Amino acid sequence: MKYIEIIKTGLLVFPFLAFLFTMPYALYQYHKYGSVSKFRTLIIYSFILYMLIAYFMVILPLPSRESTIGNRWQDHLNLIPFRQVYLYWRNKEINLTTIGRYLQSFSLWQQLFNILMTVPFGIYLRYYFKQSLRRTIRYSFLLSLFYELTQLSALYGIYPGPYRLADVEDLICNTLGGACGYWIAYVFMKILPKREEIDVRCREAGKKVTGKRRVWAALFDYLFCLVLFLVEQGLEMLFMTDSPQFMEYGWKYFWSVFCVVELLQVLLTNGITLGHAICRMVLVSQDGSPASKGRLIKRYVILWMFTDLPLIIASWLSESQFAFINDYMILILMVLSRLYFVVYFINEVFRRGAVPMPHDTLSKTVYMATEIPEQKG
Repeated sequence: MKYIEIIKTGLLVFPFLAFLFTMPYALYQYHKYGSVSKFRTLIIYSFILYMLIAYFMVILPLPSRESTIGNRWQDHLNLIPFRQVYLYWRNKEINLTTIGRYLQSFSLWQQLFNILMTVPFGIYLRYYFKQSLRRTIRYSFLLSLFYELTQLSALYGIYPGPYRLADVEDLICNTLGGACGYWIAYVFMKILPKREEIDVRCREAGKKVTGKRRVWAALFDYLFCLVLFLVEQGLEMLFMTDSPQFMEYGWKYFWSVFCVVELLQVLLTNGITLGHAICRMVLVSQDGSPASKGRLIKRYVILWMFTDLPLIIASWLSESQFAFINDYMILILMVLSRLYFVVYFINEVFRRGAVPMPHDTLSKTVYMATEIPEQKG
């Protein structure tokens, strides 16, 4: 039951870890292959989940700090291989009774568990990460050593003393489990697509700029602009303390700043922003030729007019004193401004960019995938 609870804990923590990992993973995949393979994603995320649960098996359940006070690392370290096996069979006769009892003993099942715990690690190393037997054994040993040092160090000094036994026997069993996983991986290599096949499919799919790819590039550009904006805001607060309203106006017109930053990037680099470069794509004319500066300017002006201009007008109207202006007019303008983002997201993600957006159509610009060089691994 203890292991079941630990697995449940791992499943609960995994979504948060996956959320933090998703953006760098997606950007790396788009930069390297031009697309994100669903099968590759399944492999990578299952590997993360496995590593998380295996780590939790080592450190959980956590004790109270008081219960570890006075524990010495010397008392929680065993350097004698298979000491429990020796103690069990010492002065015992080998017969069916003693063998049957040993098969039901905790020490045997613990050894088997330590072997099984790293079998998936060996499978992943050979099948996906394409490691040799020697490297698989080496990495399995290092992983097990990390686990044992985690236990011996009282969870890196968080606890006053260690609460788990660091055992050389675990080191041997974990390493053996990784080696077993290496041989078991042969079966998976026969029934699942090879790593090279996944790479080829990804590069073929990467020749087309999908809606999700555009969204990821836009998201990265947005975060990049946000970092620049926050740095500028911080410098403004440090050196211009006499302008307290800057923060308010800065956040109010942030999207306008974003459009300007995007426009400057594409004008200086012939259609490529930082997000475009990471996701391997470029803005060009509809005929595939380099987009003129006029078309690039028109694209971002139109985007700004659909997304931010209605919101700015609504803000101005809310501060005016004209009697004919009412809350409904302001609300409609605000809805129109945000509606463009909703339509853009639905079109790009769920309809895969099937319908060109107005800023694409009116400026006669499209995205084209840039060449992705062949890479090993």
